[in-house]
Amino acid sequence: MKSRPIAIVAINYVLISTALAADTAEKSTSPETTAITNQVAEYAKAYNAGDAKALAKYFTDDAEYTDENGQLTQGRSDIEELLTDTFAENKGATLDVQVDSVRPLDSDLYEEKGTTTVTSSSGDRQSSSYTALHARKNGEWLISRLFEFPAAEPTPGQQLSQLAWMVGMWKDRGGSTSVETKADWARGNNFLTRTFKISQGDGVLLEGWQIIGWDPIENRIRSWIFDSEGGYGQAFWTRDGNRWLLKETRVSADGSESSAEQTLTYVDQDHCTFESANRTLNGDLQPNIDKIEIDRVKSQ
Repeated sequence: MKSRPIAIVAINYVLISTALAADTAEKSTSPETTAITNQVAEYAKAYNAGDAKALAKYFTDDAEYTDENGQLTQGRSDIEELLTDTFAENKGATLDVQVDSVRPLDSDLYEEKGTTTVTSSSGDRQSSSYTALHARKNGEWLISRLFEFPAAEPTPGQQLSQLAWMVGMWKDRGGSTSVETKADWARGNNFLTRTFKISQGDGVLLEGWQIIGWDPIENRIRSWIFDSEGGYGQAFWTRDGNRWLLKETRVSADGSESSAEQTLTYVDQDHCTFESANRTLNGDLQPNIDKIEIDRVKSQ
């Protein structure tokens, strides 16, 4: 369930990011922008610690926050209470901010607009649009007004962007059988296309193609796979932190039916792992596939 003050938590991070949206001249010459961006270290420390009191200091005493349902919270102390509840209810959440515009309204007042996305520890994502007014008080820039709005529904490509790290060529480590995969964005960036090749020695055992996209009916990532022998299959993807759980079913060219629960884990930009459990073939249990280390193939 979405907690009210998502944009309140998010907007503090925006203080770090305003220079990204300002024009080049402003970023290099504006003391106002410099003053705001100098709060990066303070904010990052407070956010990572879940410190509502430290975050509340970025608001004026009489600040007003209006959430996307029109509910108004007035005053720094009440905002701090909302932040305290947010951290208690959303432990381990991460934040992403897209700043759309920053502009001065006068010498002591700046307006900022953008979109924030909060990702929970379980991988659920919640987005909001916001408008914030930053006022200069006793030489400091503080938020005096914050308005939150429902964000537009993300496009299929935006939903799929959580798998952008897969783009490129990958190869598993060691073993008598080698698996190579290569992923690219399809035109329009709304699907990922993936090819794979399974080899043993100098011989190719199997090749295939996979298409990964966002299913707006199931409201989750879905993939379809086809192999060079005439087999096909599909999988539904569920995110769990840095892991993706794939519930996959396949049909071989001879009509055999198989299923498995695959786990693809992101380690870092150049490393991931794969494992497979609860595997069946025509209803009969099959051995699990233990964790396989996979490395990105760097271009020469």
